[in-house]
Amino acid sequence: MMKNTLICTVGTSLLGNLRRDKGELGQAFDRKNWNEVNRLLLQRNNTDRACGAEINSIARICDRGIFSSRIHLIFLVSDTDDGLRVGKLLQMYYESRENPDRFDEVRYQVLEGLKDNDANEFATKELKILVVEISRGVRSHSAETIAINATGGYKAQISFAGTIGQALEIPVYYLFEGFSEIIELPPQPIALNLEFWLKHYSLFEHCDREGEVEKDSLDFSDVEPTYIQALFDEAKIDGTTYVALSATGLLFHERSRLQFNRQNGDRLACIPEDDTEPEQKKVSISNHHGNHLLQQRAKRVCQSKWVKGIRCSLDWTGKRKNKNPILKVHPDGTVDFALTETDEGFSFKVQTTGRNLEETQIIALALAERYFDWKP
Repeated sequence: MMKNTLICTVGTSLLGNLRRDKGELGQAFDRKNWNEVNRLLLQRNNTDRACGAEINSIARICDRGIFSSRIHLIFLVSDTDDGLRVGKLLQMYYESRENPDRFDEVRYQVLEGLKDNDANEFATKELKILVVEISRGVRSHSAETIAINATGGYKAQISFAGTIGQALEIPVYYLFEGFSEIIELPPQPIALNLEFWLKHYSLFEHCDREGEVEKDSLDFSDVEPTYIQALFDEAKIDGTTYVALSATGLLFHERSRLQFNRQNGDRLACIPEDDTEPEQKKVSISNHHGNHLLQQRAKRVCQSKWVKGIRCSLDWTGKRKNKNPILKVHPDGTVDFALTETDEGFSFKVQTTGRNLEETQIIALALAERYFDWKP
């Protein structure tokens, strides 16, 4: 499929070139006359080294003819004064009607916290920001329409952007300094254990939603230590150990979501169905506040051929911090669901046809999407 969206990591080579320029361009930059800087940049050839790595590489990518139309251009900039400045300049440049490589919608996204002044912080937190923002772009625009330009930015950021692209099946482009041709890193599937993700989906989703979580509040009893080391970061604060998804763990979670959404229909087809007519399925809801809302949702959920009935309503679950309606998935084929459209904490237990935890998790995600308007 032809592309219409480009996500670019951004460095500061453009600003360095402007500061060193001895002519009109450098003078306009010193005066902070950004309109004049933009006008003078547009007069340069977009492959002129003075224009910086981002403009040079985007020109080469556009020359490849990969875009059916140039609709979205997203710059991922560092959380620094220079990052903001170069983001604004690039946005102005690619919004200009005089630019032959103009995009319809151009914006820059600040990667909050991305400063590269602490190696440990960069490895444990700031690379995760990159995963989040690129994944957000994938969800908004679909992987098939996106390309990543990983030329600009910190070296670790460039490298990890390439890994993200390959994991999410997005082509990644890179222009080596001093080279005239852009290099394409085609998307390649990475090793993936989807069964492991399904089995521990609640763990991944909880850590993704909450960020840092007390380790003792989570059940790692059947998770291999090698997986914990690879996918989670640990930190001790005031004597309490906290865990959070590492950059690799967050990427694994995003990649698994993508793969699951593509295969969900095939996986559901392998799970036994219940042939009871929906209106004949047993619905046990206690007569209390919220009963009518739970009854309405129960009738909808019972339309599914992978649902046997509603076992019971549950105690108040509290306000939901996100829209994920899945409270807990059980190995006995039951799933606890909450109504997320209210803050009342209404919830019930659904009996599915799942024969084990993996099958029940597959059904839970399918029900959440169809009957609770939520997608993993």
